[in-house]
Amino acid sequence: MSVVWQPRDAAEAVRLKEYFGAAGQYVGGGTWLSVQWENGAAKPAHLIDVGGVPGVKGLFVQGAELTIGAMTPLAAARLDPVVGRCAPLLREAARHVAAPSVRNLGTVGGNVASRTGDLLPALLAADAELLWYDGRVQAAEKLADWLERLRGGSRPDASLLLQIKTACGEAEDTKRQLAGGRVLEGYRKIGRRETFTPSVATAAFRAAVTPAGEIRSVRLAAGGGAMLPQRLPAAEALLLGETMRPQLMEQLYDELLAEVRPAGDAFVSAEYRRQTTAAVLAAGLWQAWRESEPA
Repeated sequence: MSVVWQPRDAAEAVRLKEYFGAAGQYVGGGTWLSVQWENGAAKPAHLIDVGGVPGVKGLFVQGAELTIGAMTPLAAARLDPVVGRCAPLLREAARHVAAPSVRNLGTVGGNVASRTGDLLPALLAADAELLWYDGRVQAAEKLADWLERLRGGSRPDASLLLQIKTACGEAEDTKRQLAGGRVLEGYRKIGRRETFTPSVATAAFRAAVTPAGEIRSVRLAAGGGAMLPQRLPAAEALLLGETMRPQLMEQLYDELLAEVRPAGDAFVSAEYRRQTTAAVLAAGLWQAWRESEPA
């Protein structure tokens, strides 16, 4: 049985993690860890409960930035009107995480720290930033950079995730700058069941398009199953400066097939995930463009 520790603050939490090393694990809502244990993963000797650490729960807007405490329940990301106004992709992603009872317990930070959570593609498409605390200083890091470090083999240290930050009002600012342009956003989760099983593919996109259809900015992200979610810079570069048209979406599909790096499992092959992700992103972007056209 694991020993549960309840640190008084973030500094104490990090000290405990540094002391116990691999034998200690941070826990918030515990929903993701419970699934791992049910699937046979070993329980750590020590659980460091950070749910009561001051300053890591709740959300607020300051200036043009939305800040979400790592221990904020997933239900808040789904239901809070501030998230709906500032980060609609995140709100939509939260709707697809498990069932309401799980969203009441599970946390935004836990979904991120799992490295495969359904929120990650939406946060990547929003160009989100993570705020870490290593026991001495706080440090900000782009979510995309953190995932790339993990993909490169970087080992996690004792740093504690405090907050997730993303822009607020970016869509309205973009529309004003483009003088009547459109912001295309979408989140898609394809799975064998709606909840409780790893998705076949999870994808998100955000693009700013002029009234004439020229793509001025774009962010594409993909995840699903056990793969580390990723931004897709080659596909983004293909789209930048181009005009929305069916042939471009066909080229995008081919580029995504080359760039997406999924992982297969006992139920879904890597190739099937690759094809599904490419189709979901290309079709979703085109559908969002067509639906945004004036009647």
